[in-house]
Amino acid sequence: MIQIGNRGIGPGHPIFIAVEAGSTCNGDLKTAMAMATAAKECGADAIKWQMICPDDLMSDKTVQYTYDWAGGTKTENMYEMFKALTFTPAQWQEIVAHCDRIKLPWYTSVDYIAGVDLSEQLGCPMYKLSSWDARNFPLIKRMAATGKPMQLDLGPVIEAEVATMLAAITHRDVLLVHCTHAKIKQEFNLRAIPYMAEKFQLSVGWSSEGRDWIPDFVAVGQGACLIEKRLTLKSTHPGHHHMKALEPHEFAAWVQMVRSAEAMLGEYAVKPSLEDLRQKSLWFTSIITNCDFKIGDVITRDMLCAKRPGHGISPLYMDRFIGKVATRDMAKDEVIGWQDVS
Repeated sequence: MIQIGNRGIGPGHPIFIAVEAGSTCNGDLKTAMAMATAAKECGADAIKWQMICPDDLMSDKTVQYTYDWAGGTKTENMYEMFKALTFTPAQWQEIVAHCDRIKLPWYTSVDYIAGVDLSEQLGCPMYKLSSWDARNFPLIKRMAATGKPMQLDLGPVIEAEVATMLAAITHRDVLLVHCTHAKIKQEFNLRAIPYMAEKFQLSVGWSSEGRDWIPDFVAVGQGACLIEKRLTLKSTHPGHHHMKALEPHEFAAWVQMVRSAEAMLGEYAVKPSLEDLRQKSLWFTSIITNCDFKIGDVITRDMLCAKRPGHGISPLYMDRFIGKVATRDMAKDEVIGWQDVS
């Protein structure tokens, strides 16, 4: 179990809902603050930022990146795109202060070692490791050295690589997060959630790639303890990931649906509802007299049958009545009890 703020993440705790705001805040301070406020109002448990340094991330600064947005397709220089999503240390302090002011827990993904140092100064309570940093062991070890909980996004990571990452982390406050960039639903493989929970004995979450709600509800059913979903103030914004994000009114509705789905999970047991038990007494069958008979009559098999209602004795025990003597007169279609025979 991982603790962030006053919320636990893991078995026995409500699903932890985190807003993914790394790219959809546009690298703009006012937008970031507005998104934090929206996340709080939508019922999210935390907001997850992205601390990025393009110079430490990319060796080739000429890479072009093409993505979809509401107006079509856009191609940008990736280095410049990432650079536009950065904040200064002073801006980070303002963002954190705003989150603290509205009592919204926050944490961040970090893709460079100096960013961990800055995050520590800001009081970051938990770190997310991007799936693209799964073999950046200098960064993994620096995060682990803080002793803070770590969220490991897996994406293209295979099982052996998960084990290798865990071996490099000096504590067990680790949350594995299944995510996928699959283009077809048959490759989402959401059964990885319970598999990893059993295999690695760790809590497992789900990071949702796009706007579709269905995978998120499946993840609830598979036991995800955290779900991360993108939020945007406006899905038609031309920047990266906005078209894959939910607007505040959509996010608020999505949170309520996740909570409803979670409430339906119940216990790991066969446990009929109170309404089922009420109807059981009406519609199950009981041992019923199949004819009229008098006190002193010896009960034979053809004198009994199984009919509704269900508040009497189970027909499982019908043979125990055979050969018994009636202790009172009974009419056809009466519920017979143990006291009616001797």
